[in-house]
This record gives sequence, structure tokens and C-alpha cells, in this order.
Amino acid sequence: MKNGVARSNNPFALLARIAGGESKIYEAAIPPQEQFALLREVSTQRTRLERSFTAALRELKQLQKERQARRPQPAPGVRAAQPPVHPPAEPQVPRSDYKMADRPEANPVFCSPAAPDSR
Repeated sequence: MKNGVARSNNPFALLARIAGGESKIYEAAIPPQEQFALLREVSTQRTRLERSFTAALRELKQLQKERQARRPQPAPGVRAAQPPVHPPAEPQVPRSDYKMADRPEANPVFCSPAAPDSR
């Protein structure tokens, strides 16, 4: 930690710090020649960081391709072993001898006759 500011190796955090420094250079009341020299240095730092990030990303993709190529490929016609498929378990509910009626009972409370129309 320097001056109470934590340093990070995250390229995006570094780019943000560079952009913040660049803004401070623009806002500073310094002679134009000195300002241009500082901005040139910031530009150089940004370019280096972007190039190293791009190179690291390219290398990572290459390593991933190589790792994938080293994986053993299954022979054609040979399927990978799959776990056996078991039929679903029967429910453990006891059967009852109750049989439902073919039609509902006539219940006078729910089956009252329609009231005559008194209009």
C-alpha cells in the first residue's frame, strides 16, 4: 500500500489509474511542453499495458487449445460408460379396497332445484 492506496495487478484497475493520472495532468496548471511530455509518458504506459494484456490473452487461448488437443478422444463407435438406468421406484402407499362410486350421490344441499323466475 502506498500513500493509503492499495495497488492491484488487475489490468482494468491499472488502466483506470492511468486514466485518472491522465485527467490530473490535463487539469494541472503546468506549462504545455511539460504537460505534453507527461501525457506522452502516460500514453507509453497505457500502450505497454494493453499490449501485455493482449499477449497474455493470446497465450492463454493457445494453452487452452493445446490442453484440449491433449485430451484423449473416445474411439469412434465406442460409447462412454453410462450409469445403468433403473426403473422408477414403486410408491410405497398401501392399497385400499375402497372403490369410488360411478356417479356422485344426490345431495339436497348442493342439488336444490332451481328457483322459479319471479320477474
